[in-house]
Amino acid sequence: MALDITIHKGRTDKPVVIFVHGLGTDKSIWITPLETKIFAKNIPLKYFTATPPKATSKLQKGKITTGEIPDSVDSLWPILKSNGYNLVCWTQSRPVGPIDAAVNDLKKVMLQIKRVFPEKPIALIGHSRGGLIARKYMELKSPQIKALITIASPHDGSSLSNIGKYLPFLSGVISNILPRETHGTISSVLKRIIDLIDGNALKELMPGAEFFKHLKDTRSEKIRYLSFGGLQTEILNIYKWEKRGTRFYPNKLLTIPDSLLKFVPALAVPDEITSGKGDIMVTADSSVLPWASEHYNVKANHFTILWDRKVIKKTLEILQKI
Repeated sequence: MALDITIHKGRTDKPVVIFVHGLGTDKSIWITPLETKIFAKNIPLKYFTATPPKATSKLQKGKITTGEIPDSVDSLWPILKSNGYNLVCWTQSRPVGPIDAAVNDLKKVMLQIKRVFPEKPIALIGHSRGGLIARKYMELKSPQIKALITIASPHDGSSLSNIGKYLPFLSGVISNILPRETHGTISSVLKRIIDLIDGNALKELMPGAEFFKHLKDTRSEKIRYLSFGGLQTEILNIYKWEKRGTRFYPNKLLTIPDSLLKFVPALAVPDEITSGKGDIMVTADSSVLPWASEHYNVKANHFTILWDRKVIKKTLEILQKI
């Protein structure tokens, strides 16, 4: 089956940047993030970009909102495109399959890149599991690769699957807070998320899993390494409109996942979803690439980190050196 690959030809004096997406997403997370869906393609990422709603005189009684969604975000792909870089991304043939399947995809992508951009230096940028896919591919020691940049990648694994057994209970908590008409959607989404968490692909990322035992990539003096981690777990705020006088004001009902963690035993809450320690999927400690010459933790969650200003600035600095 042919891969769904997007190639942008930039300036001849610029390197090639290959973007590798994470588990359960696709290439749109790089190109059009506001149009992509996450968590097993159940939740539009655009809701995670929402800003707090403003008071209004328009009728809003009885309705809930997640805030105001921007028309666009300045993420890495459009910014690197505007700076003349040659860009490549693809949708993995098995987005929730094993890492080895994605590595085989990357091998095919590399063959095409060598035909389109012969002899050009290459930088790999991986988000989440994409960083591990890139590392596994680099065991082949391709001489064209001059930089590896990982964003919120679990280099020491992620224990997020430990929280899966609490999700059905949390579904009930959410249902008690939100209007009845939303309950069916909540149940459906949480079921798919539980299926993803219980799947083999996420178990492959558990600390101490066989994948990490057999990962044999090594540091090269000819390659530049950079990594980033996130420190915010808040991904979604839900507000209910309340009328005061002639205007409607947003009243925050809950923050996901932070508002729900008080219903989970403290010892059962992994660092991945503890604010200041993780980004909801990966801990800040695990996001450190073992031989990164530079690592930065930023105030962003696992998804908003993709358009964090510091991430973009430092990535450009590395790319300008290859």
